[in-house]
Amino acid sequence: MAEAATDAMKQDGPKRSGERGNYDILILDAEWRIAVTITRSLGRAGLRVALAEATADKGPHREPPSFSSRYCAGTVHLPDYNADPAAFVDAVFEFVLENRVRVVLPTADSSIVLMAPHRDRFAEIGCTVAVASDAALEIANDKVRTLEVASKLGIAYPKSIPVTGVEDLRAAESEFGYPFVVKPTMSWTGKVPERVQPVEVINEAEAMKATTRFLDTGCDVIAQQLASGRRESISLFILNGQMLAYCGATAHRTTPPLGGVSAMRESIPVPRELLDASVNLATAIGLEGACEVEYRQDARGNSLLMEINPRLAGTLENAMHSGVNLPLMVWQWATGQPVEPVPSYRNGVRTRWLAGDMRWLWDSVAKSGRPDTMSPARSVWTFTAEFFRPGHYDFFDRGDMRPALASIQDTWAIIGAQWTARKKSREA
Repeated sequence: MAEAATDAMKQDGPKRSGERGNYDILILDAEWRIAVTITRSLGRAGLRVALAEATADKGPHREPPSFSSRYCAGTVHLPDYNADPAAFVDAVFEFVLENRVRVVLPTADSSIVLMAPHRDRFAEIGCTVAVASDAALEIANDKVRTLEVASKLGIAYPKSIPVTGVEDLRAAESEFGYPFVVKPTMSWTGKVPERVQPVEVINEAEAMKATTRFLDTGCDVIAQQLASGRRESISLFILNGQMLAYCGATAHRTTPPLGGVSAMRESIPVPRELLDASVNLATAIGLEGACEVEYRQDARGNSLLMEINPRLAGTLENAMHSGVNLPLMVWQWATGQPVEPVPSYRNGVRTRWLAGDMRWLWDSVAKSGRPDTMSPARSVWTFTAEFFRPGHYDFFDRGDMRPALASIQDTWAIIGAQWTARKKSREA
């Protein structure tokens, strides 16, 4: 096995930089924004943090901003897990073995799915893969199975219909009418490189196109009643079936506008009933460590369950600024140390992913009139007004500015590539 890993890495990784030696933790999926947040949290706690990213065609992307952090002690490029999942896992294993890494932390749905089955192999060399149990992941990563558990617990969720073709879509139209949401039951199956996200559809043609695309990824599809109210999420930390910390947030804007990554979020108080429902769901599934339960309100203000994410969520920066250090709790849990409960957090803390908010503005203007969009004038005003409100920005930290600069360079590279593509399209 080690021989195969070495052969794979000779071809396309891993490529290392930084000081050789022991690392306390290896964070996978370094291009994710939360990798910067996790690195700063654990680096400031005195840990040696290494970051890893899978080698793939990133287009105009530069190195992940997290690689630039002053708290990053080493980096490694791994083989592309979409092209060769086994080589990816073997490369992680070799890096852990060479550097005596104590904990591997996958942060994306894809790497969690890939790494979880190998937890025993890593345990044999003294390393913990910090993910929930296989049984819990099987349920949490499948939206249909999650909703089945929610139904038994009496947790409300949008009306949902399994979809395999046009007849099912017509049944959905009859049940709750257009617009509605078409979503895959799993976010990552290995057949496409990106995380698959739900889309809103306003007619049968759009619904059929989305259904066909999702079915081609290898997962089941459901049509779901559109909930257009406030987005709510609750980040939880569970240990031995008990909640040790939580932080509520609302996503004011996401990219894409429906079901996308939060670009502007704010910490909010959580009603006791909703918190209890979230904890009951997580514990019934059997999740341990960090997770996030997502809801969306309907027109009457009722909170409806969307999904549960068995990982540190995109709202992590908000939780950190609100006083809940989830990455440190994950480290303590993974290494068998006592985990100190966090009984409360600050409300009204606003955090913004500026590049994501720019993408939200683009989508809202370009798709004005569709669900979850505003008029162009209101979109511009909403985006601009945010600069005059107190808050924090993802990547920006006075004591660690290089990730912010790298993020700005990356954003401009993406904008430039999109502009060039649009220009060529017009000329053609």
